[in-house]
Amino acid sequence: MRKLLLVLLLVLFTVAIFAKATITVSVWSWNVDRSKKVIAEFNKYYPDIEVKLVVNQPEVNSFLTARVSAKQALPDVIAESWEPLSYPVSQGWVYPLDEFLKDDPDYKHVPESAKEAFKYRGKTYALPERLHFECIVVNLDLLKKLNLQVPKYEEWTVDIFKQYARRGTTREYSGINQLWEFDTFMAAVLSKDTTFWSFNPNKWEFDLVKGGWIPAIKLQKELKSIPNLVSDDLINQELRNQNQLDDYQKKFGKDADAFRESKVLMGFEATYDWSWLHTVPWNFDYYPLPFDSKIGIRLPVHINYTFVSATTKYPREAFLFAKFLSYDPRGIVARLKIYESEGVEKGRLVDWFIPATMHPDVIKYFDGLRIPNGIKWMLRNLDKSVRVDMWKVVPGWFEAIWDVIFPVNEKIRRGETTPEAVAAETQEKANKVIKENWAIFEKKLIDAEKKFPQLRKQIEGKK
Repeated sequence: MRKLLLVLLLVLFTVAIFAKATITVSVWSWNVDRSKKVIAEFNKYYPDIEVKLVVNQPEVNSFLTARVSAKQALPDVIAESWEPLSYPVSQGWVYPLDEFLKDDPDYKHVPESAKEAFKYRGKTYALPERLHFECIVVNLDLLKKLNLQVPKYEEWTVDIFKQYARRGTTREYSGINQLWEFDTFMAAVLSKDTTFWSFNPNKWEFDLVKGGWIPAIKLQKELKSIPNLVSDDLINQELRNQNQLDDYQKKFGKDADAFRESKVLMGFEATYDWSWLHTVPWNFDYYPLPFDSKIGIRLPVHINYTFVSATTKYPREAFLFAKFLSYDPRGIVARLKIYESEGVEKGRLVDWFIPATMHPDVIKYFDGLRIPNGIKWMLRNLDKSVRVDMWKVVPGWFEAIWDVIFPVNEKIRRGETTPEAVAAETQEKANKVIKENWAIFEKKLIDAEKKFPQLRKQIEGKK
């Protein structure tokens, strides 16, 4: 009897040792094949973790809601989202990751802007999955044609930028293609305290009076006041509808695409525009948004994220996969190699991504990619980044922007008022919206935090 018991115990022990933990990971439909390759790389380091894919459609948050409504299990890891994280966090669907981060030596290479990006009440609810920079694209061929020197990234100040924009504006050329939302992003550059739309993340409120809002609006107005400098400002759809030529067509040609045809020196574009930018027939480089020399370099960055669900049966294993996507140097390099394998067009990678870590191994590999050197410089200076995609974490963001601040911005652009005259009143109204929405969100969050320990006990089979 004793021998039989020992055999049974040995069998159970052996099964426990060799049993695989199985986790599910939700991905976008267009990323399924790529994700399978990532899983294969992950299993080289973690062969005891089986990863199964599910597709999150049509969007992440609606997908999660549908799963909960249908009483279906949530995926253990959501691989990539750019939707408001505040929603799943407020529902208690997200696992706080700090227990895994506190002693992780790789985490020290993640810049503070990314570490702080997805925290609520001191807890980290998501990890950065990839970055996108807001940039100025400089046409290097046209630069040479205009006898202008290639500027240095670290000297790309507002004054230098304005000089190039003016000198690039001639009868034949324009200095920049468009400035839509230029002022809202520059509000994150022209102040050391504010980010997108002059929001102060430390105070969790808008600061239109003392932040970057007013100087950014003034800069944009100055640029737009120079005739022909902004090429797209010459477009007049009303005239085109009447079969008349507008100023854009008169300058560049009836069916012209001035930017693509190398008739515009610079473009206000982001790295997420690469899918079409890499196809232009001229040489270019990415530069950061121009900075104020008195404030220093500030690199506006969007941060997509990955997170672990609160209901996962295997939190450690789920975290390891999220980390592999986020800041594990082995995972980052493996993913970059997968992107590289997808080919080159016009001497440039068809696709790639910007990692959220300054780990030396990642920097070294990234430097060898066939992409513009300016992006490599920005990754090496990631510690100077400021995140701008605040809608992902700030409850009430869209209401505050589109119902309060944006209409005022439009009045300013039409010359009906000045930013100084409306800043105080507008920020008070916007902050009222933010405060009210935060109160609702925080109440839900505190409730979710209270329920989390018991939820984990149920999942882990503890009383």
